[in-house]
Amino acid sequence: MDKKNDMTYKLLDLMQKTGYSIVQHNGQRKFGPPPDWVGPAPQKGCEVFVGKLPREIFEDELVPIFSKVGKIYEMRLMMDFSGSNRGYAFVTYTNRMDAYRAVKELNGYEIRAGRHIGVVKSVDNCRLFVGGIPKTKTKEEVLEELSKRVTGIVDVILYKNCFDRRLNRGFAFVEFTSHRAAAMARRALVPGCVKIWDQEVMVDWAEPEPDIDDEQMKKHLEKKEYANSPNKDEGIGSVGAGDSSCDSPIDVKPCNFMYNTSPPKETFPLAPAKLDAMCKRYLWAPPRYEYQKYVDPTGAEVWVGRVELPHVGSPLLNVPRSIGPLTTRSCFSVQQAHVEAAENALHHIKMLRADLIQRSTPAPVPPVYPSLLQPVPNCVPLPYEYLYRPVSQPAMPVTVPAIWRTV
Repeated sequence: MDKKNDMTYKLLDLMQKTGYSIVQHNGQRKFGPPPDWVGPAPQKGCEVFVGKLPREIFEDELVPIFSKVGKIYEMRLMMDFSGSNRGYAFVTYTNRMDAYRAVKELNGYEIRAGRHIGVVKSVDNCRLFVGGIPKTKTKEEVLEELSKRVTGIVDVILYKNCFDRRLNRGFAFVEFTSHRAAAMARRALVPGCVKIWDQEVMVDWAEPEPDIDDEQMKKHLEKKEYANSPNKDEGIGSVGAGDSSCDSPIDVKPCNFMYNTSPPKETFPLAPAKLDAMCKRYLWAPPRYEYQKYVDPTGAEVWVGRVELPHVGSPLLNVPRSIGPLTTRSCFSVQQAHVEAAENALHHIKMLRADLIQRSTPAPVPPVYPSLLQPVPNCVPLPYEYLYRPVSQPAMPVTVPAIWRTV
C-alpha cells in the first residue's frame, strides 16, 4: 500500500472516530467543526498558530496532541501541491482558555526526536484605523456612511476632541465581524479611489492590542482598576497609521539624518493621541515631554523633543518600569517635536513587544504575520553633534540654552 492510500485510510479513520469532517480547499485542509456544534463560531482569541511542523505530519497525529488541552473547533493545515504540509497550521478551540493552555503547554513540544514545534496566539485583527474623518461628524454618521461602502461593521469607536466636545479627533477605529471582513473593507477603501464626504480618508490596520490572559484580567476586574477610566475602549492604532509633520523615524536617509531640510507636511498628527489612548487604557502613567530650542549651522531655529514613559506595566510588562527618555531629531517647531517624540515612543513599545514575543518562542516561525517595523537608530542630535560639517568649512558658532522646558 503506497503512502497516499495509507494516509487516506488514516484520515477516514480519524473522521469516523471523531465525527468531524475533513475538506481540502484552496491550499488548506480543514478538520471540523464539531458535528454537535450549535451557534456562532468561537469568539476572537480562540485560535493559535502552529509553526515548525515536520512536512510528513498530518491530522492523524496533530489532532490527538492538540485535543489534550481542550476541544478543537477547527484545525486548518496548510498544504502544498505535492501533498505535504507547508510547515504550519491554525488550531481554533471552542474557548479562549483552551487556546491559552495550548500556547502555555504545547509551545516547544517535541513532536519528533529533536524537532520542537512553536505554538503562539494567532493574530486575528478585526479592527481598522480610519483617518481623515471630518471633525464635525458623529459616530452614527460615520457608521452610516461607511456601511454604504463596506459590510460586516460591528462598531465604530470615535473619540471626542479634548478641547471641544462637539468635535471628534479626526479619526476612528472600525470593528468588523471577522478578519476577512476587515481585509475586504481595507481593499474597498483604497485611498485615492474612494472619497467619503468629498475627501479622501486614510485606512490601515489597527495594531492588535497586547494580550491579557483571563486570570490577569480577572484580577484587574476584581480590583476595579478600570472603573475610573474615562474611555472604556481606547483602541491602539498602528504606529505608521498617521503621518506626522516631521519625517517618519523609520524613513531615515543618510544625507538627512541630523536635521530635516524639507518643509513640514500638512497631515494628521495622530501619534500623541494614540499614545495617550494607550496609557489611559492600560493605566500607565501619562507621558512626560520636554523640548529644547537652539540654532543649527544654517542659522535656523530648530526644536528637539524628548519623551519619557515613567511607568509602563501590564499587559506589556510583568514588572513595571520606565521607558526613555527618547530623543527626536531636530524639527521646525515645538509641535513637530511633540508629534515625533510620541511616534518614537509608540515605535519603541512596538519593538519591545516584538522582542518579548521572539524571546518566548524557541525559534522563528514561518512568515505568516505582517512584518514588524525595523528598529530606529539611536538618534540623539545634541547640539555638539552639529559640528559635523565638510572639512573645508570653518566651525560655526551654535547658541544653546542650558535648560530644558518641561510641558
